[in-house]
Parts: sequence; C-alpha cells; structure tokens
Amino acid sequence: MPVTKVPLAFMSVFLLLSPASGSFIPAANGSNSYFYESSNSIEVLLLETIEPPALLFVPESADPLTGSRDGNNKKLEKMSPFLILIAGILAGFNPCLLAVMAFLASVTLAQAGGRNEMLKITLGFSAGIFTMYMFAGISILSTVSFLPEFRSHFTAITILLTALLGFWHIYDAYWLRTHAKSTFRTPKSLKDFMSRMGEKNLLLLSFLAGSMFSLVKAPCVGAIYLSILSMMAVKTDIIRGIIYMGIYNFGLLLPVMCLGLLLSFGLSPKKVTEFREKRRVEIRLITGLILIVLALLMQLRIL
Repeated sequence: MPVTKVPLAFMSVFLLLSPASGSFIPAANGSNSYFYESSNSIEVLLLETIEPPALLFVPESADPLTGSRDGNNKKLEKMSPFLILIAGILAGFNPCLLAVMAFLASVTLAQAGGRNEMLKITLGFSAGIFTMYMFAGISILSTVSFLPEFRSHFTAITILLTALLGFWHIYDAYWLRTHAKSTFRTPKSLKDFMSRMGEKNLLLLSFLAGSMFSLVKAPCVGAIYLSILSMMAVKTDIIRGIIYMGIYNFGLLLPVMCLGLLLSFGLSPKKVTEFREKRRVEIRLITGLILIVLALLMQLRIL
C-alpha cells in the first residue's frame, strides 16, 4: 500500500499542472493566459472564492424621490387611498381630540363668542395639527430615504413604540374605569394658553394651539400615525408618502372639522363632553388593541 500511494501522488500533481487541466480557468488579470501560467493565480482564486459576490446585497435606487426600492413598494401601491382615509377617520375619533374641541367651544361660549369665532378656532386648530403632522412625517420619510442604513432601526423602534403605546392605552382604559381620570393629561400650560385666546388674532392663536396640541398629545393621538409612517418609510418613496400622509391627516381631522361645524351651529359642548366621558374607556381599549395588532403584523412583516 505505501508503494502505490507515491505514484498516485505524483500523478495527481502532474494532472494539476498540466495544460489540459488549466486551460479552462482564465487568469485573474483578464489576459489570454491560463491558470497554470499565472504565478499568483492560486491566491486570486482563493480570494475570489472567499469574497462574497457583488450582487449578494443589491444596492437601492439612487433616487429616493421616484423609485427608491425596486419591488419593495408594490404592496403599498396596491393599497387603496380610501383605506388610508378610513384609518385616519378612525384615529380622529379620539378622546383627546374630542376633549380639546369641547374645551375650546366652552371657552368660546364663555367669552360670548359666536359662530364665526368657533369656525375660526376649528379652522386654525385643524390647520395647526395638519401642518405639524405633515412636517413630522416628511422629516421622518426624508431621513429614512436618504439614510437607508437607518431604516431597519427605525422600523424596530416604531414596532416597539407602537406596542408600548398600545399597552398604555389599555392601561389607561383600566385606569379610567377604576379612577375616573386619564393618564393622558393635557398640560396646564396648554389649557391656560387656549383659555386666554380672545377675538384678536384668533386664527393664529388657534393654529399655534393645534401645533402645540399635536406635540404634547402625540402619545394619545399619533400612535397609529407612527405605525403608518413606518410602513410608508419601508414600502414607498417620498412623493407617494407625502400623498398618503396628506390623505391620512385629512381623515384624522375630518371628525374634528365636523365636530367644529356642529359646535358652531348650536351643538352643546356639554353633550360632547358627556359622550366622551361615556365612551372613552371603550375607545381607549379598542385603540390599544389595534396598536398591539399593528405592532404584531409589522413584526411578522405582514404589513
């Protein structure tokens, strides 16, 4: 046996070094030479074998405005804008929004204000929320589009925040039922600002009040918006995202504007407050469950 192994070894080396075996492997320098003619061909072959192929990680589109991620935005493109509008309308039926509108109507009536004043408050307050939410959404989408490496982190953070806000809403429903007060409290400074709004510059002050409300009450109102922004950031580009954001925010403010019109034409703020007090536990509980389901669906990549 030891005698037969030596000829076999020499024969293997001869076959490896023969032109017949090397003629099918071109040299790494791109010339017409063959594998056996290149002095460093073994190192090159090893490097090419170990190095991952360039197309393993497909680069994203260089233009984040028109077609950012080939194939990734097809699912969102098939979504109906009507469904996004419905999502915004459902998010607009929020105890926080109902409470602040009833409060503004009470302040208006206490200052002997009429229909025109209430319409100005509704318009300014809605415009403030719409502007602030659009600004926040465009900023987030732009950051994620121009920093693709941040996208996965943003999605993970959004899923975590959505789930936490969902549990917070459920806890708030329990707290409302047992203690008759909410953990989502409006800061006293915002209440004081809104209560001091007079007839002078009423539209501007209402706009500022809406902007501040959208910031300080973001955990109460903006949870669903945050989850939808996460889906838009992953599955669409900036232009389509802006259109979808506009549709969602219009749906969000549609109940507010309708309520403002009703208050302007004689609906009592007391009735709005009574409705909010009666249904806010159910609204909180349903909102919390929806947020948890959204977080679960995003984690499972169903949405």
